[in-house]
Amino acid sequence: MTEQLRTYASRGVFREFTVKDLPAGVLEDRFVYLTPKAVRARFVAKSNSLTLIDLLPDVKPRSDMDLALRAFVAGRFSPKLPEHRRLVRRSIPKLVCANRKRKISLRFTLAKRDPASGTRQAVLLISEIFQNFLAGPYHEYMVRNFDLRED
Repeated sequence: MTEQLRTYASRGVFREFTVKDLPAGVLEDRFVYLTPKAVRARFVAKSNSLTLIDLLPDVKPRSDMDLALRAFVAGRFSPKLPEHRRLVRRSIPKLVCANRKRKISLRFTLAKRDPASGTRQAVLLISEIFQNFLAGPYHEYMVRNFDLRED
């Protein structure tokens, strides 16, 4: 998982990239991607899970935005999407969207045989969320929470 993210960093996709080795086979990566704020990604080897921690702050539970995001994320598995934009269940058998204390995290269970593919798809989903879901209808949210310019 970290190697896949490190590859993105070496190609200049991420502006910053750090790795913290935590106890019990846990790695926490931090990278700056589409906004000035860093993304925290925690990989737990025992469960083969990758969590994008507090990816979206200040989202009320069960609000219109929360519900729309959940539908958007679930829709990323649709065979109606072009293959290059679609998430694949054989790489990500389970994806959970959790809202705790008004912060949305995404937890991916990665396929044991190819965790790199699931990691690539997690990065794809970050792009889809910021460039397609949030762009437009949630512009003010982006300005308020991600230090983006108003224009």
